[in-house]
Amino acid sequence: MYKHILVAVGTSLSESALTTAITRARDCNARLTALHIVDQAPWWAVPTAESDPDDTLDVIDDHARAVTRYAARLIESAGIDGLARSVTQPLNGMSVGELIAQEAKQAGADLIVLGGESDTGWRHGEARLRDVVCLHARCDVLIAAHAPVASHAENEMESIEARIAGSQGRVNARPAHRQSAPRK
Repeated sequence: MYKHILVAVGTSLSESALTTAITRARDCNARLTALHIVDQAPWWAVPTAESDPDDTLDVIDDHARAVTRYAARLIESAGIDGLARSVTQPLNGMSVGELIAQEAKQAGADLIVLGGESDTGWRHGEARLRDVVCLHARCDVLIAAHAPVASHAENEMESIEARIAGSQGRVNARPAHRQSAPRK
């Protein structure tokens, strides 16, 4: 029996990991934490970086909020004890997998649930996320089968993608610096 489950929710909004974690949490009467790691320079934000870095940061923040909000809605609708939150990946070279394992340890999670990787499992010269999490985790790790994105999740993503495309050439409305405080 698990008491606290941490599920990593990613930018693809794949429901496989989250629905698996919700099912496990319900079966074990466990607390559930949905964790989204915010990459400050994701591949999908590259088109806006050339026009205005502040717009890129706004889009990244909007995307993180959308992923977190989506996970929170699923947890709430399942009627289980839990929350969704985002953590910014530090620029110190720590990988996403190491950060997930670290956050699970700090939260006291006894199970980490990851989504099955589809076509992006290997990057040249990098280890797969699941391998890094398993190497650093001090608890059980469950890999959920990959499932397609639901249509309502696709609509949220389309809205964010439209904002990315529309943000090129906007007037700078924010200061040029940005720093997030480290999480403890």
